Amino acid sequence: MKMLRVLYTLLLGVLVLSCDSNRVYEQYENIPDFEWNQDNILRFEVEITDTVQANNIFINLRNSGDYAYSNLWVFVKVISPDNEIEEEKVEIELADETGDWYGSGFGDIFDLQVPFKQIVVFPKPGKYVFEITQGMYDLKLKGIANVGIRIEKENR
Repeated sequence: MKMLRVLYTLLLGVLVLSCDSNRVYEQYENIPDFEWNQDNILRFEVEITDTVQANNIFINLRNSGDYAYSNLWVFVKVISPDNEIEEEKVEIELADETGDWYGSGFGDIFDLQVPFKQIVVFPKPGKYVFEITQGMYDLKLKGIANVGIRIEKENR
């Protein structure tokens, strides 16, 4: 009986891990007290080995229902292994005109995944750094719980 339980647990673990076989990288950073200070630079270090496979890059965001706006501006900086820097300002729509939140919700937290770059082939292997800062006028932006990056293989 104990052996069956161990096998069942291993099988369940394999199934859970294989469900997301396209994921290359996914990580979230917590925003302390759901208050994103403009000085708080979120940093994601991604080790890339495949320079042939096309990828899609997403910005993941979790906000509370207390967030005061329907959108969020962020600055995204991508630093390549040879220190080339690419910067972009991105607007993320969080709610529609009537105030209904996009994304899936659990309680008062809404989870949204937004395309950042599509069909990207990393030109060199090595460490790529993604830095994200909030670009709103508020010095302390209330209602943002987590921000993350997801890189997944492009299925053609």
